[in-house]
Amino acid sequence: MDPLLLERNKIGGLLLNANLVENYPGFPDGISGQDLTSLFKAHLRRWKITITKAEVRRVSRQSGLFRILAGSGEFVSRFLVLATGTESTRIRLRGLERISKARVLYEIANAPADVKGKEFLIVGSGDAAFDYAMNIAQKGGSADLIIRSADTKCIPLLLQRTRKRMSIRMSLSTVPISVIETRRHIELKCRREGREELHNGDYLLIACGREPNLSMLSRRLRDEMAKETDGVGLSKMHLAGDVKRGLHRQVGIAVGDGIAAAMRIARLLGKEGLDEDNR
Repeated sequence: MDPLLLERNKIGGLLLNANLVENYPGFPDGISGQDLTSLFKAHLRRWKITITKAEVRRVSRQSGLFRILAGSGEFVSRFLVLATGTESTRIRLRGLERISKARVLYEIANAPADVKGKEFLIVGSGDAAFDYAMNIAQKGGSADLIIRSADTKCIPLLLQRTRKRMSIRMSLSTVPISVIETRRHIELKCRREGREELHNGDYLLIACGREPNLSMLSRRLRDEMAKETDGVGLSKMHLAGDVKRGLHRQVGIAVGDGIAAAMRIARLLGKEGLDEDNR
């Protein structure tokens, strides 16, 4: 098979945000998301799989073929593996649209390389928010976790680790109201127990959930996908990883989905006959 791999940004996706991956088989002491991504890149090089840098704008299906508009070109394929992951959930917050884009982050991978001495206001209460806070603390920065509810939603292990870090604070039952940007910092106004309070920081990091990234699919393909339980059928479209797994966003699951998709495609090609032009 001749795979065409389209990537708009960097290889790794959300894995680039992971401070420590502790449940991927073969690494009993854990491994950082950055290091695991490097190993995946090496695997691609080993099999001489090239990466086509392009953002996919639209995917449709005509006469049994997928048509992918990406970059300035169009690609045609009999099979499609959709591994587009998820996108950060945007929140409504007064004044957010007026803050410099460089100071509003939705993923820690987009933060400056040097965060030493910097204060991050992190809005969120799940695993991602706490993992981001640990990442920042280990690099010499500090984090203020702004949590709307009276309790956290992260796993107990992350909560235990963050409580040991003096540079990480938690503000429970704290609801963001508005945000402004001054010359020195970002001011996040919140309401807590009926009173207003200000939280100051250098960056605002929003980690309030993820949604499947399906924006490039045509309406017809989205309808077909909703009808098929395993992503296999007349469309010959296979879903892999976070784009179909909901809350089960784990690199091991995504890798398994990719292997399963490749095996199904190989079996279908074996039945139909394989030639050098198949993609």
